[in-house]
Amino acid sequence: MKKVFLVFCTFLLAGCIGTPPRQSDIAFYDLGNLAGAWAAPGFPIAAVEVQASSWLSTPAQLYRLTYADNLRRRAYATSRWAAPPAELLERFLQRRIVFGQPDFSGRGCRLQLKLDEIEQRFATPQSSKIVLEVRASLLPRYGETLLAKRAFLIEKDAPAADAQGGVAATREAAQALAEEMAQWLGSLARERPQAVAVCKTTGEEK
Repeated sequence: MKKVFLVFCTFLLAGCIGTPPRQSDIAFYDLGNLAGAWAAPGFPIAAVEVQASSWLSTPAQLYRLTYADNLRRRAYATSRWAAPPAELLERFLQRRIVFGQPDFSGRGCRLQLKLDEIEQRFATPQSSKIVLEVRASLLPRYGETLLAKRAFLIEKDAPAADAQGGVAATREAAQALAEEMAQWLGSLARERPQAVAVCKTTGEEK
């Protein structure tokens, strides 16, 4: 009788703990592609590099319930990024910034980005927003001489309080980041033309 009781408890615990979702049940998302010309064509950019903080090194799609436990990070069980966020953001910005230049020649400066935060924050169970925090450095194509730097904070409301809403808002945030960087580089081109001169010549020789 005792043995039967132990077996029953084992099955009961297994049912409570549950099993992880099957691979076929997990949805994988990316940021898609974006057509259109780069909004700062006078400032040549040859490459975009995105590095991430250690806690963003996995494909987990993260969220935070600020109304319940503001210090706890959570991850969607059945929703993932197709790659770590830094890799997806780099691909998105490469297409938008580098290959979106109408006169792209392979020459130009390098935009080095540090991704400090990207997560979906819920203020209530029904409302959330994406928070994207990036530090950008403008460098020559080769070398580490800092030409300019700036921090960006992008927030976009999610159209739905779920993983898909977070994906849609993340794409909007990535687009907004590209637009704000274009404005930043445009102001640099006006205020510091010597930086433009460096970017127009860098890449000719290594």
